Amino acid sequence: MTRPRVSVVVPVFNKSPFLPATLDSIVAAVRSYGDAELIAVDHGSTDGSRELLASRYPQDVRILDLRGGTIATVRNRGARAATGSVLSFIDADCVIPPDYLVSVSEILATTGAGATGAEVVPPASPSWVEDVWYRLHRRAEDGEQEWIGSANLVVVREAFDAVGGFDERLVTGEDTELCQRLRGRGYRIYESKRLSAVHLDNAKTVRAFYRKEIWRGLGMFGTVRPGAIDKPTVMTVVHIALWAAAIVVLATAPWTWPARLAVAVGLVVAAPAATLLYRARAARSLGRPLHALLLYEVYYAARGAAMARLLFRGEKS
Repeated sequence: MTRPRVSVVVPVFNKSPFLPATLDSIVAAVRSYGDAELIAVDHGSTDGSRELLASRYPQDVRILDLRGGTIATVRNRGARAATGSVLSFIDADCVIPPDYLVSVSEILATTGAGATGAEVVPPASPSWVEDVWYRLHRRAEDGEQEWIGSANLVVVREAFDAVGGFDERLVTGEDTELCQRLRGRGYRIYESKRLSAVHLDNAKTVRAFYRKEIWRGLGMFGTVRPGAIDKPTVMTVVHIALWAAAIVVLATAPWTWPARLAVAVGLVVAAPAATLLYRARAARSLGRPLHALLLYEVYYAARGAAMARLLFRGEKS
């Protein structure tokens, strides 16, 4: 079997604490595979990331510079400069195994998929936030998926070009939207645990989780399509409506205070609880339900804040 040439594209913005581990792992995989290249696109780093790229592996990394634009613009910039027939997008805070590119070649050949990759996993000894969130969203088995995150996403060049690459108008959610267009054109998306990557820079506290989910939520309207239900967006609207109903109950319901409070609490936790049960069924584990319920409450609060910014402050999705 002739292996395809693979271009690894790494977007970089102020990731100097994680770049050494990321670069070491990717360079090792590129060298092990042979017919591959590593392209890093620096997006105006100010923490020494650009200098680290240039000094650590001067012969192994081709560095491109870009100012302005979205993360989708950064990824597309790397893709345009790539010479491979397979594009491997890996974030600057992810560590991959040495045989990663060999596995990419074999998986694409055996599945015929237009895209592959895997969800990222937390590092050893994760915080409870990392651990609970990962366990709720992990996929138990290899197989076809609706989407794979761009932190660890591989796309056949022909498929990537056929759909026009990432949508550069999107602030976030460009990976979900790209996969949506790939599937619309008939390309299969196959996830394999052989391609798991360790994500080093997860949100480790509830506060950091809230901030990150606001940012991620800014792309929520990018995948809304006629005839398709975007579950996170729908559930965010439901959660906001239930919060409003809870306030009305507390203020006007002709019941005792304990009764009003009980109903209001039930309304407030209804959407997070329903989501928890849905995810627990998919993950085949309830994990730590109280911790998970708290994270989903924070998640919907962050999504609601992002929705408000999109609707009332005119920010782009």
